[in-house]
Amino acid sequence: MNTNDYPVIMALEDYVPTLLALAGFWLLGGASAAIDRRAAVAGRLGGVLIGLGGVAKSTWKLILSAFGHDVRWLEQSLFPLMAAGALLVLWSLHTTLRGRRAPWWPYALVGVGVAGAAVALGSVQPAFIAATTGVTLISVLGAVLAGRRRAWVAVVLFVLGIVAVTSLVPLRNHPQHETLAFQWLEQGTNTLAQAVFLTAALLTVRASRSAAVRPVGAVA
Repeated sequence: MNTNDYPVIMALEDYVPTLLALAGFWLLGGASAAIDRRAAVAGRLGGVLIGLGGVAKSTWKLILSAFGHDVRWLEQSLFPLMAAGALLVLWSLHTTLRGRRAPWWPYALVGVGVAGAAVALGSVQPAFIAATTGVTLISVLGAVLAGRRRAWVAVVLFVLGIVAVTSLVPLRNHPQHETLAFQWLEQGTNTLAQAVFLTAALLTVRASRSAAVRPVGAVA
């Protein structure tokens, strides 16, 4: 990243999608609270880990743009924290969809496998793959949960969020990616995607809570 074409104001704005995403993952991670409190605690912890990864990356950008210091470990913290957090949120969401605590060991095995591959390769690439796959699956499971609760607007928003995040790939590969205009376009798209995701999570959790308080015998 060139400090001349990434202003401080853009680095500060980068915290916005990070915090929006943290709130969304926190909500979905805690949706299992009525089923299993430990799964909900783990899910919320997962949301925090994902958020911390984003905060670390945003802080790296801020320090780099403001002071010209490249604190590389902050940037490289993003995907390991996201991968670990995504696994915890997925376990909690799995528990929510199952209606009872889901087995935890498959998620632990995946985590160990990703960590082992990263160490063996000396690269964060395995964590990158696990993180991007994990957060996409969270939106997919969120859409499934929303569909079960007939929160159709949330289903559509989850899908739109996935499309918006996916659209970042061609933007990052565009020849003019390093220009200020494209940097703002990419960051604005990410902010919009996370706002859509948070809205979908809010609608889903609200629908789930409404279903939980229905009297016995009510139509699900």
